[in-house]
Amino acid sequence: MSMNKTDVVGEYLHEVDVLLSGLPLLQRRELIADLEAHIATERAERGAESEGELIEILERLGSPEVVAAAAYEEAGAPPLVGGPPRLPTGAPEPVRSRRAVWVLGVLGVLGLAVLFLVAVATLFFVRSDQKDPAPAAVPAATNIPVPPMPSDPPTPAELPR
Repeated sequence: MSMNKTDVVGEYLHEVDVLLSGLPLLQRRELIADLEAHIATERAERGAESEGELIEILERLGSPEVVAAAAYEEAGAPPLVGGPPRLPTGAPEPVRSRRAVWVLGVLGVLGLAVLFLVAVATLFFVRSDQKDPAPAAVPAATNIPVPPMPSDPPTPAELPR
């Protein structure tokens, strides 16, 4: 079973990415993107279509180990010896990361509680400012008839018979 030409390039880039795991994520992504662009440019310039031509382009770049070592040297970081550290299969998660998840969860819940309290307080103060002002008092000494308000109930004299 032969590999697809994109599988060859994808596998190569994956190996380089694994070997670069000691570098910061953004720097690693940038290096992989640069490699991918370089390979695409070489393919286009040479008109490389076959798997053999792609392998030749990758061999000219160097093995994933050589490319990763050059990237570490350029970054001024010591290369990882023996690849990235891995936990044995079935090993429990380190305590530090479980504690960090727990602490972040508690902080998240506390943050949501604070936001809720701020929202409730804001609604309370906004509503208290919107209450209708007390109706103006009509001086008792004036004999000006006041028409009934539409919301006032009718007097017994106004009821139909």
